[in-house]
Amino acid sequence: MLKEYYCIHIQNDSVIKHIPVIDDCCYDFVFFEEMDADFLYGSKTEFIPINNQVFTIHGLKPPYRIAIRNTLTFFAIKVQPWVNSYFFSNVKTRGVVDLANVDSSLLDLHEDLFKEQPLASRYSIADLYMLNKCIRLTPTMEVVKSLCVYIYDKQGILTVNDLSAVFNKSRQYLNKVFKKEVMYSLKKFIITVRILALVKHKVKNTELSLTQLSYEFGYFDQSHFIRDFKNVCGVTPRHYFNNIPEFVLRH
Repeated sequence: MLKEYYCIHIQNDSVIKHIPVIDDCCYDFVFFEEMDADFLYGSKTEFIPINNQVFTIHGLKPPYRIAIRNTLTFFAIKVQPWVNSYFFSNVKTRGVVDLANVDSSLLDLHEDLFKEQPLASRYSIADLYMLNKCIRLTPTMEVVKSLCVYIYDKQGILTVNDLSAVFNKSRQYLNKVFKKEVMYSLKKFIITVRILALVKHKVKNTELSLTQLSYEFGYFDQSHFIRDFKNVCGVTPRHYFNNIPEFVLRH
């Protein structure tokens, strides 16, 4: 049920003032120590102040960035897409959603995570919290997990029709159970996985032209490629790769 943890600390005198965020269709529990930053989103760059101890992002349009006012320290728990609904189905409002109102135990976890201790200890604390959830996957969650793993394995280079044939289920059924458990459409998830796999491949193979890159990932129509890329990353491929932030390169 756990996809990854990530922890970031940026000092007040850092040259990094913005952290780009890409929606990978996996929800996060985000814990902020300072509770003093802004979440920027959309092509017109609207913003929401982040004054929460623990929150998630829901229903906003990319591109996303976190604007650092002073020092920034945060810890995030990213869950696997097939348990999005299990943890976040109660999130109904758009924006930076305060999760303390959904589960007050997250405030205790917040306190434990930001005590003076080695980073490895924070991971152990988060591990224990997640293990105590004791999730048992329902039959539909099992189906969606299999779908997600297959899509990841294929780097998103497939269609809903392909999945229907492989899993011997109708498109309608797959779309319905996927949206229920992941809280994203199946098509959006496939596109997101493909674009993020493409970005990682480009970062590791800088000599590849955008045309070569798009062909390798099954795009034979440049307008289609650019549209999908903008829907995931919020900007064109050329703009993105000409301005790859240090944060992305470090990962």
